[in-house]
Amino acid sequence: MSTALLQQLPVSMRAVGVKAPGGVDQLDLIELPVPSPKPGEVLIQVKAAGVNRPDVLQRLGLYPPPPDANPNLGLEVSGVVVAVGAGVSESMLGSPVMALCNGGGYAEYACAPAGQCMHIPEGLSFTEAASLPEVYMTVWQNLFMKGGAKAGQTVLIHGGSSGIGTAAVQLCKKHGLRTLVTVGSQEKADFCLGLGAEKAYLYKTQDWEQLVLQDTQQQGVDLILDMVAGEYLNKDLGCAKPQGMVIVIALLGGRFANIDAAKLMTKQVVLTGTTLRPRSAEFKADLARQVESELREGFSSGVLKSLVQATFALDDVAQAHLLMESGNSLGKIVLCIENQGRESGQT
Repeated sequence: MSTALLQQLPVSMRAVGVKAPGGVDQLDLIELPVPSPKPGEVLIQVKAAGVNRPDVLQRLGLYPPPPDANPNLGLEVSGVVVAVGAGVSESMLGSPVMALCNGGGYAEYACAPAGQCMHIPEGLSFTEAASLPEVYMTVWQNLFMKGGAKAGQTVLIHGGSSGIGTAAVQLCKKHGLRTLVTVGSQEKADFCLGLGAEKAYLYKTQDWEQLVLQDTQQQGVDLILDMVAGEYLNKDLGCAKPQGMVIVIALLGGRFANIDAAKLMTKQVVLTGTTLRPRSAEFKADLARQVESELREGFSSGVLKSLVQATFALDDVAQAHLLMESGNSLGKIVLCIENQGRESGQT
């Protein structure tokens, strides 16, 4: 057989579809066939699925999935491996895992490349585990692989209280970096300071560029993780150290910006950006192994924490998206999936 099964599977499953690009009213709970894992993939009976900003952007029609990806929403899940495709060891059957999916995670069953599956750190629930893959893989790829972050450096993180921001603060603390963040409220500032950020700037009322320079003795920061872009970019260049790096990972402030190119030249700042979804399976598998090790160490030592603020049933996915869009979340939002196996011989 090309596919090995842990148990007899139902024919159909519940999943979330998008009727047309637009608001949360376009989210649709639909019935789909349970997918079969392709070569190199596993099928996961999903227990929980993380909600991420790219899901919202995809729903709005602003972040189309790659051509070879599952077109439905959901980039990270936790659950149990119930089937493996050709080329995948049957020893994975029955294993609890968390995984980065290539779409389709908002469902009772989801496929993921075996290399993108990770062991769940000891003591974590499925709900907590589902909050980890996307944000920690994004942060590790950008700050540590691309940015070369190391102990003693100073990092500025925009959106410090978001899922990515809180993961970045914790990983920086784990590796001995000084962390500064921008946030939208005092509640969010206190939240980030409690995680280990040294300074938190209220971007709505404070001139964070000048405050960063003031708090670094006019030296600036080594690395900036920017999920805003837009008008932030010129300010990033202003408070980056000579030969520092600005890494753009999202466009909440807009795609276009006016920047003072003289700052790039005189300070020799590297202005770059990444997106994880279109990267190769080989790259993601290597990234997953590094992050798996980081999470195992971090959770066993107590340095890292899973920060799930809110959970929703699959039926309430619209409420989860509304919370994400409100900007009022602290940490992560997770969908809890209760499997309701369909007909076709499931026992």
